[in-house]
Amino acid sequence: MLASPNGSLPQQNTEWCDLKAAYRLFANEMVTFDAIAQQHWQQTRQTQPGRYLLISDTTDINHTSHKATTGLGILGDGVGRGMQLHSCLLYDTTTQLLHGAAGALIYYRRRKPANETRTQRLNRGRESEIWGKLVDQVASPPKGCRWIHVFDRGGDNFEAMCHIKLSKCDWIIRAAQLHRKVIDENNQTVKLASLLNGGKHLGDYTLHLRSREGEEARTAKIAVSVVRVTFQQPSNRSPWVRQCGIQSLSMNVVVVKEIDAPKGVRPITWILLTSLSVDSFEDAWQIITDYETRWLIEEYHKVIKSACSIEAHSLREAQRLEPLIALISVVGTRLLQLKQIGRNQPDAKAATHVPASWLKCLKLLKPKLVLTGMTVYTFIRELAKLGGFLARKHDGEPGWQTIWRGFQKMQLLLQGMQIAGAC
Repeated sequence: MLASPNGSLPQQNTEWCDLKAAYRLFANEMVTFDAIAQQHWQQTRQTQPGRYLLISDTTDINHTSHKATTGLGILGDGVGRGMQLHSCLLYDTTTQLLHGAAGALIYYRRRKPANETRTQRLNRGRESEIWGKLVDQVASPPKGCRWIHVFDRGGDNFEAMCHIKLSKCDWIIRAAQLHRKVIDENNQTVKLASLLNGGKHLGDYTLHLRSREGEEARTAKIAVSVVRVTFQQPSNRSPWVRQCGIQSLSMNVVVVKEIDAPKGVRPITWILLTSLSVDSFEDAWQIITDYETRWLIEEYHKVIKSACSIEAHSLREAQRLEPLIALISVVGTRLLQLKQIGRNQPDAKAATHVPASWLKCLKLLKPKLVLTGMTVYTFIRELAKLGGFLARKHDGEPGWQTIWRGFQKMQLLLQGMQIAGAC
């Protein structure tokens, strides 16, 4: 799979006996999603003392085109078929590098029963539960480690925060429910939205925004404030929340808001809920920086979809797809790690992080290339050049498509070298 990450099973296993063995592997009821990925997850969680982010999000795995596959859930408006992959990446804030995947869950979305009440919904399995279930799977940090869960708005629910608190971790979650009722510092019950303009002002900063469709590039002035609130158990709650023992959660709300935005432009607004202390602008800036790191999981989803073609694989049953997806998800972390090292540690030596056979192969493809002292950053760019990246001054950094086209070209030569006994 690593040799041809975006290939199909027949392309990855060119001998019929090997392909048949792969089909038998994924058809074995003992070969599950968890069984395949568990070792990687466990090793990832064995962190050294330090500060780490646990970044989670959900992506749709679309198998609508695979008509013969049974057991899939619904996607979008119900016409699509597939599953949701809910992943958690562990990121070291000190080295600014991805440590690996700390856990993952697969969820099959089903149609809601007709005329279902809110109470009935809370008493059955719900999609929103996957945030808390993944927190439980990841569990508590080792001694001397601080783990901070980072969620987008999908994870803004009282139940998920209770799971995090019980696991002895912290959280940074972008608020989605601004009209929920909270208790303010005066012990008054008010709507969260009413507190957002009256918090303690911590400072300002400027943000340079690139042009987007319908919007010109601009420099935005951002004000940062904080307010302390308490969330109480919601009146409509699941059986698990009723018996978890947590009646309320106190937290800080960091308000990141653009001021004096141009007319006709939607101002930038982030409302971040956090269990971390926020006593200064520096504290708030760290939380903002941590939340901005959430882009990493979106990049990861691009890797497993674009580079590893996770949606192109077809098997007869959804359960057989699950262990295959587990393998791909682990391969994806390795590929993303290499690109991250090149970006965040530009001086890291390729010889330390890249297999020697890959460097030898690249040298054969590009004889004038000097390997002595080559960095991971240079290796990634040279690899992308094989896939069509021109590396001109205005081209920026290579994308996944060019990197993996170059990776494929290198792997073909690598296979030839292995056949010839050259590596």
